[in-house]
Amino acid sequence: MRVSSINLYQNSLNGVLNSQQQVEKMNQHLITNKKLLTAADGPSDMSKTMFLTTEITLTEQHLKNGTLLENALNFEESTLDGMINAMQRARVLGVQSGDGLNGEAERKSLAQELRQIQAQMVDFMNSQNADGSYVFSGFQTQKQPYVFDGTDYKYQGDAGVNELKVSSSVYIQSNDTGQEIFDNVFKRFGTNDVTPNITSVVNDQRAYDSFHKLNYNPITPANNTYQLQTTAGAPDTYEILDSGGASLVPPVTGNYVPNEPINFNGLEITVSTAAGSANESFELAPPEKDNVLNMLSDYIVALEDPSLVGDAFVEKQSDFLVGLDNSLESVNLTLGSIGARGNSLEAVRNAASSMDLINQKSRASLSEVDFAEAVSNLQKAELALNTSYSSYSRISQLSLFNYL
Repeated sequence: MRVSSINLYQNSLNGVLNSQQQVEKMNQHLITNKKLLTAADGPSDMSKTMFLTTEITLTEQHLKNGTLLENALNFEESTLDGMINAMQRARVLGVQSGDGLNGEAERKSLAQELRQIQAQMVDFMNSQNADGSYVFSGFQTQKQPYVFDGTDYKYQGDAGVNELKVSSSVYIQSNDTGQEIFDNVFKRFGTNDVTPNITSVVNDQRAYDSFHKLNYNPITPANNTYQLQTTAGAPDTYEILDSGGASLVPPVTGNYVPNEPINFNGLEITVSTAAGSANESFELAPPEKDNVLNMLSDYIVALEDPSLVGDAFVEKQSDFLVGLDNSLESVNLTLGSIGARGNSLEAVRNAASSMDLINQKSRASLSEVDFAEAVSNLQKAELALNTSYSSYSRISQLSLFNYL
């Protein structure tokens, strides 16, 4: 086959240019630390690399969310710890106030300290985080959750709960509302005396609370009434009946003496009429909820009222202590929930960190340069380029004029 001189030169020149491109490409691999400079370098590997990059970016965002969540939970936990300390001190003062040795001056002193504790609690319940948002106001983060309206402390926030995404499918609650922690607290369960000759008081709160929770009927209030029927005889007897006059199951009966206490599911019931008189009635009082600030206010007023003594004061003290215990239980439950969320977050973060490490290694194996291999390839390309230069130099001298 006859090869023209121009073709010979062109082919030799193309060899030089191709070798230069190879050298440039090998050099780019080393400079950028990338094995895949374009999709053409490995379509399948490039697709996997893009997928892994997306996963790594998402994981980084989830880990950032986890850090934000951890900070939020730690702040809330610290605030609730402060609340518990304040409530425990208030409880000590509440118990101390009922030891029978306190005069008017001591009661006022206790009331003054309780006011200071109440101010601390208001501060805790209106806590703001680093960006100025109120922690316990739900979605109303710019609205102070607890405000005194001249009579009571009112909750101004809402029931909004935020959740942060900490993995592809796991969301964890990042806040709790004051409505749920501080307002959703039962006051002391009590009774109402329906007829004038009966007195019912709670003398075993735990037993009565259990009975109240099992038997209170919020749909048909009439069913919450109980009758005490007395029968003259030898001896006189009584029986406690339901609202329709039917015997309870099992029947509640006994010997009857006017003004002698009758114990019934944590209640102490006293009837003053003679046996055989008309039935007397009492009812389970509707359950009420309130926040600890208002419970403190009520008890402070009781302490500052010197005319409130004896059983009336004991009832106020019991109302306060039971309400405070219920508030403590609510805060403790929330702390337990925060701890559980923290544990879940830790488990998810550990799994995410492990997956992130695996994904980064996989991406590196697909897309990053093996320097030893890359340097070897560059040396080969440079050798090929030098060979091309040499070949071109010799071919360019293939002329008859060089041999004349």
